[in-house]
Amino acid sequence: MVASEPLPASSLSFYTDWSFCDGCGLPPRIVQDRKQFSEKDDLKQQQQRTKKLSICRVCKTVAYHDSQCQKIHWTEGGHRNVCKKLSVAVRPLQDIMSAYNYDHSGKKNHRCSFWWCESKQNIARCEEIWNINVLRWNDKDYLKAMGGFQQALEHWMKIWNSSDRSSLSLERPSSLKNAEHQFQFGIKLSQRLLFCAYCESDAHQNRSSRSRLALCISILLNLLNYNFSTSFLLPLSTDDEREHRIEEQEKQNNKQERERNQYTYIITPILNDAWMELMLSYEEEPELRKISYHVVHMAIQCGKKHCQWNDPLQRPGYMTKIGVDDSAGSLSLPYILSEQHPAWCRVLENNWKDIEKEMYNLLPEADHIDQSSMWGQVGSGDRGSGFDDHRVVSSGSWKEYVLFGQGEGHTDNDAPITKRLLKMHVSDAVLLAQSGGGEIIFSRLAPQTRIDAHCGPTNLRLTAHLPLLVPNKSEDCKIRIKKKWYHWKIGKILLFDDSYEHEIRNDTDQVRIVLLIRFFHPLLSCEQRQLKLMEARRQKELAVEKRYIPPV
Repeated sequence: MVASEPLPASSLSFYTDWSFCDGCGLPPRIVQDRKQFSEKDDLKQQQQRTKKLSICRVCKTVAYHDSQCQKIHWTEGGHRNVCKKLSVAVRPLQDIMSAYNYDHSGKKNHRCSFWWCESKQNIARCEEIWNINVLRWNDKDYLKAMGGFQQALEHWMKIWNSSDRSSLSLERPSSLKNAEHQFQFGIKLSQRLLFCAYCESDAHQNRSSRSRLALCISILLNLLNYNFSTSFLLPLSTDDEREHRIEEQEKQNNKQERERNQYTYIITPILNDAWMELMLSYEEEPELRKISYHVVHMAIQCGKKHCQWNDPLQRPGYMTKIGVDDSAGSLSLPYILSEQHPAWCRVLENNWKDIEKEMYNLLPEADHIDQSSMWGQVGSGDRGSGFDDHRVVSSGSWKEYVLFGQGEGHTDNDAPITKRLLKMHVSDAVLLAQSGGGEIIFSRLAPQTRIDAHCGPTNLRLTAHLPLLVPNKSEDCKIRIKKKWYHWKIGKILLFDDSYEHEIRNDTDQVRIVLLIRFFHPLLSCEQRQLKLMEARRQKELAVEKRYIPPV
């Protein structure tokens, strides 16, 4: 009844590998003092050595080169106004760390593992109240049912939010049968906490939702880490008794081996959903978005088997394994070098002037784009993908003209050459757009526009930008992909994996327009593409369903 392998991290910590100084916006400085290098370091290693950024001790979420950068950001950058809010927002993560690290101290591992089962009376009361309100929910009396769900979980939330919960010293389960019952209630309780967190999140009660998610995650991690195989061995006096006990223990271990896969199979998706919901709750608030780094970092520390992420800077809603061949592995990198571009990229580059001409024909006179134009806000309309992209625009205007996908015109007369090229040479991108998994658009970024750092919804696809109009000051119009900044060059495709974190800045007084294409990841075969896309859709439907069907 234990995980097939121990959790890799003995303790949890916050994310610390920040890429840029929040004061001046520059990356970590390269260490110049040769005295700080060892004699074994070669020149290349010395050039790559950088001085790590200093992290704010209060909120743990911003970093600086030095005190001067910190002073700039504290006053001019406005960090003084949000530091307290950030420090409050990270408390659920600190609670998870506290519970996890306390349980891994080795001193009280078994004594604090099942603290949520300390009273059969409270468990029975929870069951009664919860089941009554499931009936209310099914009768569509949602508000009253939601109040009942919160009441059913009130006892455990009160303990969790108290200041002395780490002092709990309950005895370990007295028998394997008793432990199994407590184990099963732990799973049931975590499912209910997760559902209640969903409801509170949808009602914009984010603080309460995150507290429930922290308790849910802590319980599940505790269950995954608990080892029953050595919990119930008693002292033995004779060799015969010891031999008999060893035989019994082997039988018990075989039974546990069969059961533990079942429990892990149940726990892992719940834990994955809880991590995902906690991460998204921070992503949805621009001021708290960087806390999502901490969530993903902690999830990975707790074991990659129990979360879908591999990197805090790659946190889409749906991920799948893509490519194991090292010779082609570079295609899974955040940024794809030009020599590794698909052949159709050269076709579009060779015809970029024709595409540019058709793009200009679609612009209203004097580049005045209003609501009556076919150029709408990015993500507007009935979209299967990218319907909330507009939420990451922090300033300025980001608009689109849809060529393929939801919102496209019903004829090819608007951009005949461009559409013909795309259908002939990038047919899989057209198919992806028409099936709701991506889009092909002319993307217009107005002057002084910034798109905040965010990740795309899936790693099933890559994104191509064919620049058609780029500001004269190209150094002030750029895109960050993971940890590096890149610039557009007219007629030269920029190719990247948008499931990695990326942000865009147009700090010029001119417009930037690109032909934006989403297409299936080249490492996916034709058969895999449709299967993976269907699975992504199924997971999306299940994620919605979980928010509206209470566990029973």
